[in-house]
Order: sequence, then C-alpha cells, then structure tokens
Amino acid sequence: MTEAGITVSWSMKPSDWLDIAAIIQRAGVPAMVAFARDTKASARQPVRYATFFLRGGWRGLPPVSAVPPPRPASAAGKRPHCGHPDCDPITRTREIEDGRGLRNLHPCPDCHPTAKGQAA
Repeated sequence: MTEAGITVSWSMKPSDWLDIAAIIQRAGVPAMVAFARDTKASARQPVRYATFFLRGGWRGLPPVSAVPPPRPASAAGKRPHCGHPDCDPITRTREIEDGRGLRNLHPCPDCHPTAKGQAA
C-alpha cells in the first residue's frame, strides 16, 4: 500500500489481523490495494488507520478469479524478433541440442527473456 501512496497505521486487534489474513487469501493484495486507493480518493477526511478499509469494504471483496486475464489479441506488446538464424520468427522457438545430442524446441531466450534456461 505504501507503493500506492497510502500510508496508514496498522495498529489493530488480533481479530482484525486474522480477518486481514483471510482476506489476503481470498481476494489478494492487489484487490485490497485497489480498493484502498479508490476509497482514499473519495474519502471526505484523511484516512489514518487500515481498519478504515477493513470495516469499509475489504471484508466484502470478491474472491480472486482462478481464470487468468485474457491475453491481448494484437501483437502490439510483443518484442521484435531477435533475428537469430535458428529462431523461428513465427513461433519464436529454437532447436537446441542437449548434452546427449538430441535437438528439442525451446522458447528463444532472446525473444522470451523470462524463459531463459527453461525448457518448453
């Protein structure tokens, strides 16, 4: 919440801490921060205590969805093709030979920087 610009006191009763732990498990921290940010923006007085958010709506937050958000259909956010001769420009995969001399397809480590060192 501090990163979102919300600085409040977290002095609470033990039962409030148990409620917060359950809300984190059910709804997740991002939903709690978004609720606090929106609530703080519309509050008539400065918010000084986290219990304001707990009593004001955190308990009613819906469960986090198990379905991941849809991926954008366009390639607008896609990195440009790396240009490596072994990298397929469509699938962005490379045939990489392992220690036994077998070639397998793997995500290109240049086109997929988060896939470095991971098998496909």
